Amino acid sequence: MMRQGRALRRGMAVLGVLAGLGAAVAAEPREALSVRLPLAGYDLLITEDNVTGQAFQLSRLPGMLRGRVADIPVVLQLKDQQVKGNIGSSLVNLEVKKEGEVLKAKGGFWGRPVTLTLSPQEMTVYVNDCTYRLKATEPGRSYEGRRSCDSSLRPPSVVTLPDAFLAASPEEQASLLLLAL
Repeated sequence: MMRQGRALRRGMAVLGVLAGLGAAVAAEPREALSVRLPLAGYDLLITEDNVTGQAFQLSRLPGMLRGRVADIPVVLQLKDQQVKGNIGSSLVNLEVKKEGEVLKAKGGFWGRPVTLTLSPQEMTVYVNDCTYRLKATEPGRSYEGRRSCDSSLRPPSVVTLPDAFLAASPEEQASLLLLAL
């Protein structure tokens, strides 16, 4: 009986330590833009100088994103409510507006028309011939919903935004979301 008491106390101590670690991890700032699609999922780590992930290497320079996405060169200039540049040989010409808490972008991106609306309550994006209609599960942070290019039997898409993303300029936010999706 004595052994069981010690084992129980040890087990409770371990659980207490793990619970404390879980709370500490939950309090840490989020660093990765997380994208979970029905058939794929990836995280893009955003630091002060870079955005990196599988097939995603961008440098964050003043007023510019430069690097490679899916082995394609990316050079985007971010200024004055516009994003201009190239993704491979495709032109980028995007108008970006921030109206209160709502980010809006519209124009050409990666040689295709795009629209983006991001608010604390929802994210609506048309990119690559697919419309994302995602509702906030955590306002301004995490969004979940369906894409028009998926069957209804597939699981929903989930996008989670980190602190570093939220601190970026509206032009950079729009560019990163459109590149990620």
